Amino acid sequence: MNSRILIVEDEFIVAADLEAKLTKLGYQVVGTAASGDEALTLAEEHHPHIVLMDIELQGPMSGIDAGRIIQQRTGAAIIFVTAYAAVFLRDPSKMQPPGLCLSKPFSSVQLKAVLQSIEKSVHS
Repeated sequence: MNSRILIVEDEFIVAADLEAKLTKLGYQVVGTAASGDEALTLAEEHHPHIVLMDIELQGPMSGIDAGRIIQQRTGAAIIFVTAYAAVFLRDPSKMQPPGLCLSKPFSSVQLKAVLQSIEKSVHS
């Protein structure tokens, strides 16, 4: 499947690197956003299958809140991409299903494995 992916990451270099990795893996990146509000707009416009969501974003909205809203409005699967994975260990309710967490830094192999896992859970 050629899943449409939205990247939500407030660090431009990280977002650009992630987009390059996804493109190389054969995924279609429908946009990148640095804030929760921008992510909501792009998600409603492009209806991605998967959102790679940093939990720390520009502006007042966290990635956790933006991810929850996007998932409710579009049904997109959320993969949280963060250096703060312990947030989900302390409070697993913050991760809505189907959802996964990818800890920074990560390799292309880890990214591919998480994407394949989420695609299986969404399409099964």
